[in-house]
Amino acid sequence: MKRKSHHKNGRDQARAQPDLFAAIGATPMQAVTVGVDSGARLPIPANQPKPVRAPKPAPLVARPANGLLRVREAAARLGLSKSTLDKMRCEGRGPRYVKITSKLVGYDPADLDAYAEGRKRQSTSEH
Repeated sequence: MKRKSHHKNGRDQARAQPDLFAAIGATPMQAVTVGVDSGARLPIPANQPKPVRAPKPAPLVARPANGLLRVREAAARLGLSKSTLDKMRCEGRGPRYVKITSKLVGYDPADLDAYAEGRKRQSTSEH
């Protein structure tokens, strides 16, 4: 069965659209939303960068007065992910920690430094 063509003369060829802006020397415009609820859109030149949204502020994290680091901060200091540090703590490996409450854990920066110092090796054959 032969495929039907949608073109008048039977060929499936895409026609190039004419550049409407080249004739007048203008640049194409993009629409950008202005305002929160207005829904009004104003054109901005295509060669202009899009407006950048301000980053969301970081949530406030209460640090204990004793200078202990939270799990995420301790993991970042050691170059680990939070989940890796959590697993190490559950398995009895990793740096010493302080159980602040039944669900809250803290790490002393001195203990983190001592743990990292104790992990230093000279060669791969050392255990």
